[in-house]
Amino acid sequence: MRAIFGPLMIVALLVALWAILFRGNPGGVSDARYAAFERAASPKLLYSCTRTPTREAILQRTRECAKLGRARCEEEANAWAEAARESAVEILAGDGVSTYDELLREARRRCAADRGGMGPGELKVLQAKKD
Repeated sequence: MRAIFGPLMIVALLVALWAILFRGNPGGVSDARYAAFERAASPKLLYSCTRTPTREAILQRTRECAKLGRARCEEEANAWAEAARESAVEILAGDGVSTYDELLREARRRCAADRGGMGPGELKVLQAKKD
């Protein structure tokens, strides 16, 4: 019995570790958001859209810095632009009429639109169910 207990404990620890690290939830998605995706009707699409500030927003930041008389404003504005990158995770689900291709086109359209000083985004499909 003791000879079996050690290997069983190791297997149990490995299974527990695997369950904690890899729940089937794509990285960067909250459990609540992923649960909403799982409950949605098919077809469905879980995607992220990563946006960076527009050139105009960066120029505005550079001008504001220069008005204050500070040095290295361009470098500061570029560092701000990198730090200001934002990613949003969205869910699109079919309403019984939509197809997967329609959902993907809508996701691309939404991600390509400028929003409040943020330029067009980079779309990344995290998970999808086509049927």
